Amino acid sequence: MKTLFSGYLLCGLLTFSLSASATEVSVSGFGFAGNYASAAERFPYTYKLFAQQKDSGQAAATFSYQVIQKARGIANPAFTFTPGDTVNLKNDTALMAVLMLTGETVAIDNHDTYHKTFINLRGDTLIFDYKNQAIIRSCPVNVVLFDATPQRPTDERITGFVNDLIRRDDANGLIAQSAQCLARATAPAYGAKTVQVRKGVVAPEALALFPEPLRRHPEAANAMLAGSLSSILSTKLGLSMLPDSIGHAIGGVMSMRLENGDDIKLKLPEGDYVFDVSLNKFAKIKTAGTNVSTTYVYGAYMSLDLTEPMLGTSYIHTDLKNGEVAVVPAGQVDGDDFAAYQDAVRGLFLKLSDSVEKPNSKWLATAASVKTIESQLASARETLGIKSK
Repeated sequence: MKTLFSGYLLCGLLTFSLSASATEVSVSGFGFAGNYASAAERFPYTYKLFAQQKDSGQAAATFSYQVIQKARGIANPAFTFTPGDTVNLKNDTALMAVLMLTGETVAIDNHDTYHKTFINLRGDTLIFDYKNQAIIRSCPVNVVLFDATPQRPTDERITGFVNDLIRRDDANGLIAQSAQCLARATAPAYGAKTVQVRKGVVAPEALALFPEPLRRHPEAANAMLAGSLSSILSTKLGLSMLPDSIGHAIGGVMSMRLENGDDIKLKLPEGDYVFDVSLNKFAKIKTAGTNVSTTYVYGAYMSLDLTEPMLGTSYIHTDLKNGEVAVVPAGQVDGDDFAAYQDAVRGLFLKLSDSVEKPNSKWLATAASVKTIESQLASARETLGIKSK
């Protein structure tokens, strides 16, 4: 059985002024975040596909070709997207766009009678100034797949899943999501504030319920948590999100290698406003049972902070909890709780975003640990320029 979940995305929007004419952006294609020397280790399946495409000698087979083709015909009043990886260096700014892969997580768990495969691909669609090494727009993209088979999946099967998650044309495809980002990108106004998920931490109690491969690599679980929050904040609240720096930025500089072989270094300062999130624990509670099904509530418990580092101002400081109901048919294979726990995490971020937009949320009244949560969110709403609905 196979279930696909699309990560949430939209290019972040604050209040931006559009220039009278569209700015030209050269679409350079696909790239790997971080030090390229370790790309094969950090992105084993995507890198394998990249190497195969390169060896084939067929440009049309590459991820970059598909990224560039998707950019053709995008109608955007702020930007004109030009296929190719060259820029006009005579201009004051030379804008390029790229889909940068920031994370590839593959975890396989053995549940006695079957093997559970979890795949998560994370990236950022960047519009950046090549000459000044500055990020102009950033949009997180995120796709997830769950699969279960009687036998352990082969490398070929996993590679096929990764290839499909990158290339597929619907909302579950990384390149398709990236094209949506470019279509919705807006020119930033002068002096616009930046927002970033600075830190994601999965506490040991919660990590114990992750698939075994992720328990051995907590940094991947941390990056998944930060990426999930960032993508939902961008989508639901229209926030302009800087890429998180987890594992890819050293000394405020983020490196990446484009598929054409070019090495790019971009300045990645800390956001003007930063979110820190901790996933503290999970819970599973049986609430009902019949001969045909059993009902469970899967809970996620977190801590969330929103601060302004420069001034040391705190806007949000609270614990949060969320439960999602799952009905399990009688006879369904047991031990498959991770997807339900991820629904509880995603549900918490979605409901929090709704609560920011819509004051006096019934969910928030019981989910937050502090009585001042409504005033905290009101302060955050005003500071981040979010309009209530």
